[in-house]
Amino acid sequence: MSATSSPATALGANHGYRFAGDSVHLNAEVTLAASDLQDGSTWSLQLWASGAGFAERAPAGVKVGEFPLQPLPGCFNVDACVAALPPAGHDAFTMALMLVSGDTDGGVEVRDLAIYPTPQYFVQPTLGGALDCRIADGLAEIVIESIANPRAADNLSGTLALEVWALDSPYAGGAWTGTPVASLVLGQLAGGEAWSDCRYTVPAVDPAGAALTVMLREWTASGYLTRDYRNLPLVAAVASAAVAPAPTASPAKPAAKKAAKAPAVAAQAATVSVNAASVEELAALKGLSRAVAAAIVAGRPYASVAELLRVKGLGPKLLEKLGASLRV
Repeated sequence: MSATSSPATALGANHGYRFAGDSVHLNAEVTLAASDLQDGSTWSLQLWASGAGFAERAPAGVKVGEFPLQPLPGCFNVDACVAALPPAGHDAFTMALMLVSGDTDGGVEVRDLAIYPTPQYFVQPTLGGALDCRIADGLAEIVIESIANPRAADNLSGTLALEVWALDSPYAGGAWTGTPVASLVLGQLAGGEAWSDCRYTVPAVDPAGAALTVMLREWTASGYLTRDYRNLPLVAAVASAAVAPAPTASPAKPAAKKAAKAPAVAAQAATVSVNAASVEELAALKGLSRAVAAAIVAGRPYASVAELLRVKGLGPKLLEKLGASLRV
């Protein structure tokens, strides 16, 4: 009698992904061999986006979505909807679906992957035209030719915010480490519209000669996500760069509309640190109750003023009114 070999751990022939707003649907046939489940490993189905492709059998670029799998032997179908965390920018990305195992020491191994030949474009709010950022005397002066929402006309953006960071290395669209320099909340922007000639003056900290990154971020159900960015060299407290327009090969190309006036944000002489101020100092700000001030203190630390939106009782409208009075 011949022994029957068990199927190998792998993705099946049928698999795919589909974006729907801030979510992504993942589907795949998955096989887990019993011999691979004896070491207590965790398993997941992951969707990755990479601007450089996937030259090796390893994660690359930005992890867009992940669904944990039950470590059960055999063949089964996965059909899941998870939060989508797309990379910032509007370039073409190569997508790959990966079957991943993780050990108890934090090590990760890609057991199988499927690379999709069709490039993926993410339709996201963008920074357009020339961008200039000057930091001096505790203030950041930011000038942007335009900020646009290229989505369909009925697709209102989440609350948009600008953040300036001094990063440890040039930003590439995913996670980052660095020091927050300045931030401001802009508000929402209708699909197919743009703010033009955007000029802002906001409180800032000294970047100490580091290179700067300006990020355009959007509030979603998963918190603030970076939608577009520019890495800028800092030369004599002045950083500027030309920004190429978004590509026209987008899957959703709304009709052109008249540019909207940029939301005005002005600096105030006195600002309050959300990471250092007392409850009494925060509550002294007009429109901020003592209960919300206490919630701000309880939620410290904050990497940017925009992160205050996670505080219960502090919505986008109130933060927009208080934005020029606050700093990290």
